[in-house]
Amino acid sequence: MSSLAAQLAQNASLNTALLVDRSRRKPVSSYLFTGREADQHDLQAIHALGVNSLLHLASVNPALEKYEHALFSDQAKATDRTLLPADASDELDKSIEEFLLLLGPYLMEAPTGKILEWLVRRFRINEFNVEAILALFLPYHESPHFAKMVTILHLKPNTTWGFLIPYKSAAQNLPRVSLVTEMLRNPDLTRFVAFLLPAAIKKGLSHRTLLAFNAATLHDFIKRSKALDEGTLAHLLPALLEPLQQKGRTASKDSILGSYILLASLSQKCELSPAALKVIVGAMAGCASSVRGDQFVSSLVAVCEPQKELERFTDGTLKSILRIPNIDDELVSGSTWSGSEKILSPIVKGLTYKLSEESSVDILKTVIAASTTSLSVIETMTTLLIQLVLKPEVEKEIVLVARHLLSLIQQRYPLVLQRVAEALGEDDESVNDAVAQLTISLSMTKQVLGQNSNDKDIDMVLASASADATVRVSAVKDLIKSISGKGNSEIEDIASIRGALIARLQDTNVQVLEALYENPVDITPALSSDPAAYLSSLSLAVASSTAKPKRSVLRLHLAYLASHFWITAAPSTREDIFHQIIFPFLLFSKPRQKTAELVWEIISSHLSQSTGSSITEWLVGCAAYAKPEGVSEATKSVDLMNQINFNVSGKIADNILSSNDFSAHFDTLIAKFRDPNPHITSMAYLIALALVKKLSGEHQIVAARRIMIEMHLEELSGVDDLLQGDVASEFFNDLSFGKSIITKPSSKPTLHWIQIAIVVAISQIPRPGDLTLNWLIEPAVDSVDRGDRYVHLMRFVYKLANVSTTLPVLASTLLQSLFINLKDDALAFLAGIWATRNANDDNLQESRRIALLHAAAFLEADILEDDGMDFQTILPALLVALQDPDSEIRQGALECISRIRILSDCTLKSVYRFDAIYGSSDRTLQYLNQENLKRYLHALVEHRDHFINDASYVKVFHEQHLLRTKTDKKRDADYKHRVVCYILSHINAFCLETAQSALLKLVVTIQDKAKIQILLPTIHALSEKASLAEPANIFASASEELTTLMLSCFDATAASHLKDADSWNVFIKVVRTYFRAGTPSSPQGALARVVEDGLFPPLDQQRKIAVCEELLEIGSGDSSGQSSARNLLSKILVDIPLMVYLLGSLAPAAASASPRASKRVKTNETSDDTLPRLSLLAEILGTKSLPGSLDLIAQLLDTLNKVVQAFPPAQADVSYIEQLLMSAVESAASKITEVPNLSPSVIRLDILVELIRVSGNPRTFHQALLLMANLARLAPESVLYNVMPVFTFMGSNVFHRDDAYSFKVVQQTIDGIVPVMVSSLKQTYSQPIDLYLGSKEFLHVFTDAANHIPRHRRNKFFAHLVDVLGAKDFLPPITMLLLEKTANRIVRQPLEEMQNTLSLPISVFQHSEYALQIHTANEILIESQRLATRVVDPNSIQPVFLEGTADGDHSNSSSTNLKRRAHALILFVGYALKPRNSTAASLQEDMSLSTVIANLISLATFPGGQSNETKIDEVVDAARSSMNRLLSSMSVINFIQSVKAMLESGDDKVQAGALELLGKRLPDVSAQLRVQITDTVNTIIASIKNLLTTHKEGPVVTSAFQALNAIALTICPGEESSMTELVPFALSASKERPPVAAALAALSSMSTKLGPRIIPFFRQIISQSITVLRSEDSVLFSNAFAILQGLLNTIPTFWGSSEVTQIVFLYMDQSTSTSTSISPVMASVMKSVAKKTPTKVLLPTLLDMWPSLQTSRHMTRITAYFEVLAKALQYADRPTVLEHLRSSFQIFLEALDIVKVDEQVESRVLSAFRELVVKLNEAAFRPLFRRLYDWAFAGDAADTARKVTFGHLYIGLLDFFKGLMVPYMSFLLQPYTDILKSFTTSETDDFALWSSVVQTLSRSLNLDDGAFWRDDKLRQISTVLTGQIEVSIRLNFVDGKSQLQDCFSGLLETVTDDTLLKTINLNILMQTRSEDSRVRLFALSCSEALWRSHGGKLLGFVAETATFIAECSEDENDVVVKGSFKLKDAVESVAGPIDGL
Repeated sequence: MSSLAAQLAQNASLNTALLVDRSRRKPVSSYLFTGREADQHDLQAIHALGVNSLLHLASVNPALEKYEHALFSDQAKATDRTLLPADASDELDKSIEEFLLLLGPYLMEAPTGKILEWLVRRFRINEFNVEAILALFLPYHESPHFAKMVTILHLKPNTTWGFLIPYKSAAQNLPRVSLVTEMLRNPDLTRFVAFLLPAAIKKGLSHRTLLAFNAATLHDFIKRSKALDEGTLAHLLPALLEPLQQKGRTASKDSILGSYILLASLSQKCELSPAALKVIVGAMAGCASSVRGDQFVSSLVAVCEPQKELERFTDGTLKSILRIPNIDDELVSGSTWSGSEKILSPIVKGLTYKLSEESSVDILKTVIAASTTSLSVIETMTTLLIQLVLKPEVEKEIVLVARHLLSLIQQRYPLVLQRVAEALGEDDESVNDAVAQLTISLSMTKQVLGQNSNDKDIDMVLASASADATVRVSAVKDLIKSISGKGNSEIEDIASIRGALIARLQDTNVQVLEALYENPVDITPALSSDPAAYLSSLSLAVASSTAKPKRSVLRLHLAYLASHFWITAAPSTREDIFHQIIFPFLLFSKPRQKTAELVWEIISSHLSQSTGSSITEWLVGCAAYAKPEGVSEATKSVDLMNQINFNVSGKIADNILSSNDFSAHFDTLIAKFRDPNPHITSMAYLIALALVKKLSGEHQIVAARRIMIEMHLEELSGVDDLLQGDVASEFFNDLSFGKSIITKPSSKPTLHWIQIAIVVAISQIPRPGDLTLNWLIEPAVDSVDRGDRYVHLMRFVYKLANVSTTLPVLASTLLQSLFINLKDDALAFLAGIWATRNANDDNLQESRRIALLHAAAFLEADILEDDGMDFQTILPALLVALQDPDSEIRQGALECISRIRILSDCTLKSVYRFDAIYGSSDRTLQYLNQENLKRYLHALVEHRDHFINDASYVKVFHEQHLLRTKTDKKRDADYKHRVVCYILSHINAFCLETAQSALLKLVVTIQDKAKIQILLPTIHALSEKASLAEPANIFASASEELTTLMLSCFDATAASHLKDADSWNVFIKVVRTYFRAGTPSSPQGALARVVEDGLFPPLDQQRKIAVCEELLEIGSGDSSGQSSARNLLSKILVDIPLMVYLLGSLAPAAASASPRASKRVKTNETSDDTLPRLSLLAEILGTKSLPGSLDLIAQLLDTLNKVVQAFPPAQADVSYIEQLLMSAVESAASKITEVPNLSPSVIRLDILVELIRVSGNPRTFHQALLLMANLARLAPESVLYNVMPVFTFMGSNVFHRDDAYSFKVVQQTIDGIVPVMVSSLKQTYSQPIDLYLGSKEFLHVFTDAANHIPRHRRNKFFAHLVDVLGAKDFLPPITMLLLEKTANRIVRQPLEEMQNTLSLPISVFQHSEYALQIHTANEILIESQRLATRVVDPNSIQPVFLEGTADGDHSNSSSTNLKRRAHALILFVGYALKPRNSTAASLQEDMSLSTVIANLISLATFPGGQSNETKIDEVVDAARSSMNRLLSSMSVINFIQSVKAMLESGDDKVQAGALELLGKRLPDVSAQLRVQITDTVNTIIASIKNLLTTHKEGPVVTSAFQALNAIALTICPGEESSMTELVPFALSASKERPPVAAALAALSSMSTKLGPRIIPFFRQIISQSITVLRSEDSVLFSNAFAILQGLLNTIPTFWGSSEVTQIVFLYMDQSTSTSTSISPVMASVMKSVAKKTPTKVLLPTLLDMWPSLQTSRHMTRITAYFEVLAKALQYADRPTVLEHLRSSFQIFLEALDIVKVDEQVESRVLSAFRELVVKLNEAAFRPLFRRLYDWAFAGDAADTARKVTFGHLYIGLLDFFKGLMVPYMSFLLQPYTDILKSFTTSETDDFALWSSVVQTLSRSLNLDDGAFWRDDKLRQISTVLTGQIEVSIRLNFVDGKSQLQDCFSGLLETVTDDTLLKTINLNILMQTRSEDSRVRLFALSCSEALWRSHGGKLLGFVAETATFIAECSEDENDVVVKGSFKLKDAVESVAGPIDGL
């Protein structure tokens, strides 16, 4: 192969197999679908399924979303992984493997299957990720899902997964037994299974199914293993320990228990080393907290019992065991198990060395006390304890504990103690005496303690409280001595002793305290057992407000506390220590200077280095400030102490600021404000002061507010006012007031000074520079807005300064500080205070007064500065103050206004807080120019006296001052307009509702068009908030006063602005919101007044309509009787056009056409929506006086008409509306005094007639009659025109009431009038047609009124009418006239609608007896004939009843109308007349039905004209349709008789229709009735024969064969002869084009049903079928195949060589066709030929066909031939095969020579040969095989094709017969050896030959059971095989590498001789020393594969393999080096590290 070819082959895509012709490629691999189904779903559909399923699963496990891009994106959809570079491919593999692991818990879910389907279809994971798939599916190996997946996996033989191939072929799941069996054989599989769970646990992906699989599978594996070698343990033990060693993760209980069980099983199976057992026990103990204690103990016993006892457990293991809850009880329970001593002894040994721990002692006591403890455990414990006591270096406390335990042992096990003591004395005589003394002392100790222990303890406790200090000292020492070295649990009366010791904390005697703290190690455990009591007592002794401890006492307490108790204390206890004991002494003061120094010294020595707790955060770095360098203790002055206090508090504040727990620390600090200890409070305030100054931004504001609230300052007081002057000058210097803390720390003034300092600091907090503050607000206390918080804080400071009247200097200083801080914002700040009103807060009122005075001072100062500032932005706030009830506030406001007026006289340069007075509001402010401002201010000042005396005068002033009059000049009008706009703009921008209301009062009554325009945003916001609230709570968002004032602004001036759409929408929103039901009356009243008085009249008509519609909508939904919307609407609804429009818009759409069309088309709302509003409008109009207007009356009547038509009359609210509308008509009509000259159509009284007709309410009926009487004077002619309908419909109205009396009246009317009319008509007309024509006009009166009669009464009405008229004479004309009205619709309607239309005529028709129905049907059909005659011959003089033009027929021609009527009449007969079952009683009726059929036949055969006008095809078709309908609904017998009669009619169309109907209905006839009609069927068959004789084509012929097909399918005895006579006709017709399909269908049924009777035509039928199948018309193929199939099934024995030859040649021809492929039906026929045809006929026939094929050498035909031959051999009997064996074998030899060049054809031949071999026995096959061998190897040696073909044949036989064929390798061993040698010597280079040899050897090696391939033969073949490594590389056998590796694997699997194994291993490794790097690399690859698959066998050759690995690792070729590393990994995976070899 050339290098170019090699490169192309190497880079070829693995998708090549998918790109070949679809007819040759394998089906698509699919997890969900079969091969055919998979082809139906393209990749796009599968991708959509996968993505949707991923989203579904990702909602359960979000971790799956990570892989959406890599595996499910559009980019992934277009990815071909076979073309990816190596890095990208590895990344894709990694993503797939991780993703599949995540799917583990959800494999059984439906979405997972769809996801896997996508991965299989797109990424071919079944081919490239087999191990990842098996890792996912193996836990489900017994499920159907595994069986589905394994069928599509690409598995190779002789690999780890080769054992799954049989399960793949059988599509079966994998039983656990089989899996474990394979694991016992295959270490690689064992390793794979064992590490599934550990790998999942490491990634946190374990699940219950995996856990169960791991436990069950490995348990069975361990149980069934005969022995576990070191190699197996090397990978099994880590896998079992992995679930127990998950650090930092929450271990799964199930995984832990599973490992426990497996470890116990493993321990039972093999002996573990002590080191390994220690590791196992440690791992089990490490995770014991996740399981129950009894589970751990029982598992530990099970693991340790089979093993040698450990000397002791590790310390870590022992600690883990001690942490288990109730471990002592669990050990006692576990001591009942056999082998429990193997865990108790190590535990006891370990605990003996931990006697200092209380838990250890408790467990030992429990073990001693347990009755089930083994004596060996007690002996071990006793020995260790005695040895411990005898050691001199052991601590005394430990010795005491040991002696106590020995005493317990002596009590329970004295013999054991004695035995151990004697044994120790014998072993070491030097300790003999000591042991004896110990034994004696134990006995004495028990006696003494038993007698005196309690009394002694009591004496010591009592003595500790003695008045004598010396006694107390002694008692304390004794108490401490009594607990010295003991744990708390060992002290019997620990509570009493601890209480006595804690009580001594209060002792002031230094000696007692020195005794108490003499042995801190001894008392610390006792005091630590109740730290709360200890700290509480100590705090009371040293830190309470009344405590005055000596420094020596304090030193003792604190020294112990800091150096001992602090160290062992918990973090929470340390926090309590700091805040309760240490914090009170942090503050320096004169009285406590030395004490503070002492405390800080202790802090510096012991606590300053503490870290890791939140308490120490307060102290970090503080010690340095408390003890400055270079300053002695004696030289600390007041100033220095003051400085230290501020430095320390500042440092603590810094520590709190930098802490992550700032909030918690701040809360703790605030809590100290309320502490009674002044030192604590002062220090806390100092820290708070520092925090306020150090914080910034929002945190500063929040902290300051919190501090200010917690200080609870009502006013600043309690300090010496004489000092204020001094302080004021230095107020900002903290040190100035800090000295008082030093000198007088406990005085109240000191505390007040600190609080004042904090207030001053707060007042200096700068305002937020990044915010535009709105000072004119009322900030909520809980507001989170930073600006609001700051405003609230500054107001609090201002209020505090104002109420502090006792400290004027200080208050002034504070205000000065505040105003300096606020700067120019001071005036706005003051305005916000005075504009806020709260009548319940006296302090606020005082602040408002003072604020105005301060503002006046501010303005006064500005006058002096003369900076040209315009203060008009403050004026609205002053106008608010002018309306305050407090005269002082009004006075202050006027003072400010006066100064602003003065300022306005100057030149104004800028506006104060221009557009910022209300913060960052988006509401635009309007400003006055200086001239207008001066004028406005002058006017205010001129009326100052009125303002001072009357708070309400300001409103009067504005009404007078701003009221516009007609005499105003333009300048004055503009001024007033601008002032109003100015005030309104401030109302818009104000956030204070009280201020808005106050300003709004000033201008609410002033008429100005800009008012609503400016206030609209505020009104809009108001209505939005109100709409969201419940109507009853509407004032929760805005006050009632403000709401009412705002709504009052919609006065007449607003009308012009409401033309704007946005403004109008706001107004409608207001109306909708405030007129809701349940809304308080005040806003409704205000809005109603302005709308009624001024706003509504100026509106245009469209706006008026909108308002009325909105009010109607609201009022209709308000069920209360006092609706404001209803009242307002009643008042504003006065315009006639408005009333007319509303009536028209709310009138419902008419249900049917009225006499006069509506004036406007309704398209907006449905009747149901408008009814409530119409009801409200009618109520308003009906209850008020209306103007006299004919237009209004006409509209009212039109609305009444629509209501009548649109709604059912029984509806109560509709009747109410009708009555109200009639009242309104009467009211309007009563106002018309002059009688106009009107036409009858102006006032439509027919509407009232209609109302009378439909009304069911007597009151409505009476009112309508009265109204008609009243309207008579206006429209007398109209009344006359409707007299008759009135009386007529009165009956209808009474009839609607549906009572018996009313209906009786109707009946009597008909009974009395109609008979007279009928009698007159009968006397006049004697003939039926004349009677019909004479009564037509009379009958029209009733039929035309049919639509006016209620639908549910029409049937009964006309039934009664027909009875009275006489059914025989008048049923036909009544029915025809009813049909005439709907004829045009009937002929065009679909079936369902047509039946609805015909419901009335059918009901009337079927009301009569059946005989009258027949008579009527005949009369109707006769009329149809007359109509048809008139259409065909327009000049006919024959009378026609339905002649003339009916309603709706004017647009059609006369001919069309007549045809449609005839068409409708015929259709009616078909649907109305229902034939009855054929019984004796109805025989006469059935006979009379034939007359109807006859008439229909006449119509069906009626000749039509030639022109379009005279053609009657529709009529003829309708006749046929009705006839078919009648026939199809008839009984079977009558149906058959009718068909027979129709066949005798002679009309082709009738006959075709009858036969078609017969073909459709006959298969549905039951078998019982089918037999009864045999005679008639024979007659029909005869008629069909006659038809086929006279007709050769046409519809009748096709229908005839369809009927024959139906007869043949249901054939009954007695019909066979008749049917056989028609076979020739079917044969003949099958050759004709038009009827061929029907003829073949009939012939197929005959072939099946007639059986042997068809034999005379057998050959002709087959010949014709073959001819059809060879044609191009594929539509006919199914019938032709059915014929052949039927003949094969019915008469298979008559098939001869000729017929078989025809079919086989047909099969071969179709196989060669390029346009068609072999259809499944053809394949089925061939299968039937093989199965049904006698073998003695079929096999010779096929053999005789071979010569022609051999000559042609046409490969496709040969393929088809051998397919047939294979099926024939498959179903052939053995004797026949043996009879023709020689000729058959010769054919195969000849064929193999021909097809050896074509693999596909060769496979077919080999498949057929395999079927031949199946029929042979050993004796018959062996000669054939020898001959085959000779054929391949005895001939021309250069002919390698034969050898290749022979190899393929033998491989196929091996695959089929498995091990049975292996012995035949004896023929091939030597030839194959020679062939391989020829390749080695370069004599041959044919890859096909080489591949066949290698594959044959591989198959035979894998299938051999040890009988053939023995070591001698393996040795013969092994050397030459290993030589093929170089051959495959040299000849570039790319595909041969894997084949050779498989062969090597099989070879090693079979070899049992270690020498041969070593030879093979060396021969392969020797190839790594080749000169060709490719050979070296391939040799390494082969060796790696062998080590991975058979590493266990090669374990003894590790050393020699390591040598070659080392050589290759230094190779110059990098690829070879990488290959050596892979081989090294493979070897180390089996043998462990080999670096040292």
